[in-house]
Amino acid sequence: MSKRILSFVWFFIAILLFIFSVMYIKEESSQHNKQQIYNQWQYKYIVKTSQGSYVNTSANSKNRIALSEAQGYGMLISVLNNQDKASESQFHDFFTYYTHHRIKGTSLMSWRYINGSKTQKQTDLNNNATDGDLYIAYALILASEKWSQHKPLYKTTAKQILNDILTYNVNHNNNILTVGNWANASSKYQNLMRTSDVLPSFFDKFYKFSNNSQWRLIKTKMLDSLYQASHKSKVGLVPDFIQVTNGNKVHSLSQDKNLKLNKHDDDYYYNAFRVPYNLAINKNKSSKEKQVLTEMMKFFSSLQKISGGYTMSGKPLNKFQSTSISAPIFYASSISQRWQTLHREQSFVLDYGSLNHNYYDDTLLVLVLFS
Repeated sequence: MSKRILSFVWFFIAILLFIFSVMYIKEESSQHNKQQIYNQWQYKYIVKTSQGSYVNTSANSKNRIALSEAQGYGMLISVLNNQDKASESQFHDFFTYYTHHRIKGTSLMSWRYINGSKTQKQTDLNNNATDGDLYIAYALILASEKWSQHKPLYKTTAKQILNDILTYNVNHNNNILTVGNWANASSKYQNLMRTSDVLPSFFDKFYKFSNNSQWRLIKTKMLDSLYQASHKSKVGLVPDFIQVTNGNKVHSLSQDKNLKLNKHDDDYYYNAFRVPYNLAINKNKSSKEKQVLTEMMKFFSSLQKISGGYTMSGKPLNKFQSTSISAPIFYASSISQRWQTLHREQSFVLDYGSLNHNYYDDTLLVLVLFS
């Protein structure tokens, strides 16, 4: 081999080593940054009590608030984190708090508990929020697969939650999950569907875990409703809430003023912000999932800056950027080379030196980082 060729070979090897070292350093830096963000989140939001731990959702230090949604997020983040013993201990603390705050006679968690308040509203104690219990059940199944110490307990509890969701949180006229046990047959909100409750990967897991085909039916009907909602939007977005009437026809809430919950029911807002993540985490996407996610990613890719919320025609509702909208997009755009420019643009969510925003922003960020 000539000296010239040998020099070229060594030069090529040096270039490869340099590239790999840069990639390694970048990965190490990313992992360090992720763990740093998690540690900050843990310090800022997790509250330990004699009845276990919960994620505080309130900025008011006197009246800290536990929500079932936040409890589900905390449990899922713990099981996704790979700190082993520390994660397992934290998960069980979250689980213990959940067991102390269930609706009487069920395994569903009370949707809200105000710590520091001597009197709790009965609507807080006796009502559940479906999304919270979905996350809690899913986290328990994952925990039973990961850790052996409490495996039978976690499996049994997950089965009980799933049975109670099917008993108290299903609209049997259209096989759609209701937003809570309070949206029953006697409620005007029975046909209300929260778009962020469409969790295909969860439903697949529930079916495999329970062998109950009702979860397959729920997945099919809710995905179909989400797909219809996406096609009603000029830009492929979905609103926070939709109506799903008998025959599984989708309507906006604006068609019935009596159903109004808040002024952004028909907008892509804080509930719907979770949808890109919910669809992206499913490894075996159906054609409808792919179409809905693709249309959303196309819209976001067309924007110079993504702001905090949009109408169904794509008009921005705010001028500010929000981690709660950008973190799910950051994750969803990472799964395809097609959206790498969008992924880089949304990576600003990692640039903050500390978490100084709010529970929802920060918790969604931590969730997507560990997914």
